[in-house]
Amino acid sequence: MAIGPLACHDSIVAASRPTVWIGALALGAVGAGFGLLTLAEARSAPSGSFGGTSWVAAAAELSAGWALIVAGAAEFLRRPARRPGLLLVGAGIGWFFAEWNNPGLSSPTGFTFGLIVSVLAAPLVAQAALAYPTGRLDSRSARCVLIVAYAGAGLILGLLPAVFFAPGRQACALCPANLVLVRSEPGLVSGLSRAGLVLGLGWIAALAAIGVRRLHKASPPLRRMLWPVLVPACCYLLVVGTDFAHSLPRGALSNDPFEHRLWLAEAVLLVLMALGVSWVWIRDHRTRTTVVRLVMEAAQSPPPGGLRDVLAGILGDASLELAYPVGEPPRHVRADGRPVSAGAGDGQAVTPLVREGRTVAILRHRAGLLDDPDLVREVVAAARLGMENERLQAEVLARLEDLRAAQARIVATGDAERQRLERDLHDGAQQRLVGLSLALRMARPQPDPTSVPRLVGLIDQADRELRLAIDELRDLAHGIYPAVLADEGLAAATEALAYTSRTPLMLASLPQNRLPAQVEAAGYFLIAEASELIGALAGTHGATVDAQHDADKLVIRITAHAAASSGLPLRAALTDVADRIGALGGRLHVEHAPAGEITIRAAIPCGS
Repeated sequence: MAIGPLACHDSIVAASRPTVWIGALALGAVGAGFGLLTLAEARSAPSGSFGGTSWVAAAAELSAGWALIVAGAAEFLRRPARRPGLLLVGAGIGWFFAEWNNPGLSSPTGFTFGLIVSVLAAPLVAQAALAYPTGRLDSRSARCVLIVAYAGAGLILGLLPAVFFAPGRQACALCPANLVLVRSEPGLVSGLSRAGLVLGLGWIAALAAIGVRRLHKASPPLRRMLWPVLVPACCYLLVVGTDFAHSLPRGALSNDPFEHRLWLAEAVLLVLMALGVSWVWIRDHRTRTTVVRLVMEAAQSPPPGGLRDVLAGILGDASLELAYPVGEPPRHVRADGRPVSAGAGDGQAVTPLVREGRTVAILRHRAGLLDDPDLVREVVAAARLGMENERLQAEVLARLEDLRAAQARIVATGDAERQRLERDLHDGAQQRLVGLSLALRMARPQPDPTSVPRLVGLIDQADRELRLAIDELRDLAHGIYPAVLADEGLAAATEALAYTSRTPLMLASLPQNRLPAQVEAAGYFLIAEASELIGALAGTHGATVDAQHDADKLVIRITAHAAASSGLPLRAALTDVADRIGALGGRLHVEHAPAGEITIRAAIPCGS
């Protein structure tokens, strides 16, 4: 598993591992061999070299170049992207180029090579440092300045003066032949060299400024990774700039005692830069060890959300959220199965965790937190097992949440239908029956000598039957869904129920504030059903109802006393009410004490 563009197939990496080792060894061997060859040439003509003057200088020369080459070869091995290692090896090899611009060399090929490339070390080091750790420059300005640097060092200070430099005619009688000479132009060579030095001061300052800006703008994790490499590199560029400024009056780079001291300082800074890369490896190893230990502890049997807490502690972001895509089309849920937004808020970023091209989770975190790709890779690799387990748990919990939501919708739909039936009966059939009763009363003949007693008796009997039908219809409508429950709440509806119930109800306490409609309905129907069932028990003399709004839930306690021999499976009889309460995330408990005490207790979450 890896993050975003870091995703790769382990099988491909494993299959290419021998090839990578061969490539790294080849890079190291080529760099080491070139360094030894360079030192041998410098020792053959020490007056025109830096490293050939003493064993200390020779050690400094090899240490600086080989340190970068070894760091680059190791970086080539440890990173899936090989560019950072190649750039470091290139910078190490480029460090040796200056020694080939030596008038005392016996090889025209080597001397010509040195004329062209002797100043390329600075752009190579700058690119390796500014592109670290991804191997790619992160700004257009850095790319543009580097192009200018390569052009200034390779063309204006390298190839173009070489084309017009005739050693025998331009005060270098001991120099080997220049193989790229076109014609001798001493003035043009001097002018190009001065222009290249002035331009060099500009691009060196610009590259150093870009490095400082990158450190300043980097997030804290990335800054901790960059400064051991960027700081020595920027100091190296400033020393090279000092050398350019010192050489500007005479119009050419040389190796006088002051420049020799500058060269030694450059060697020390390049060693520090290579050590900075090594320090990043040490820090990554420590981070990896800590991450593996902590995450594997959480991966054994993490509770829902436990992995998020571990990752938040490791990465130092208390606001970090870990979400998993579930369902089709996918939606994102937390480890407890509850939905969560996958978008980034203010100051946040969203990083997908990808395995084999499939997003298995996302991290929503503080912007810039995961700029360190090594930290990301280690965290995700160590958390793989725990993340997979938690994703499966989240999927199961999300399905349970969906089931509860479906139950709640069914209950809400049923209550809405009950209310509709109650309104239809009250406003429709009941009103028509009342109107018919009034019409019968009006149709009843007034008492007079000619009235027919039998007709009067029939009308009176029809009126009595009609009134009885109206009462029964009113009771039916009230039983379906009492209007007082919707209009005035649970307390008023329970008081009305106690007034009309066949089972005496003593009301201990009732919540006077309004609660969500589905909570009030569940509580009312529990009291109504329980009172009816308790009334059917032999030996009962009523029930006590105690309903309280406790924090975020409604707690209802119904108690009654019945003969011990008159058992009745109340829990089974209250299944419909229990399902209604369960759909809201509540619980119903029924207890039968040996002495005949019956306790029905329900806790119903009120939600938000």
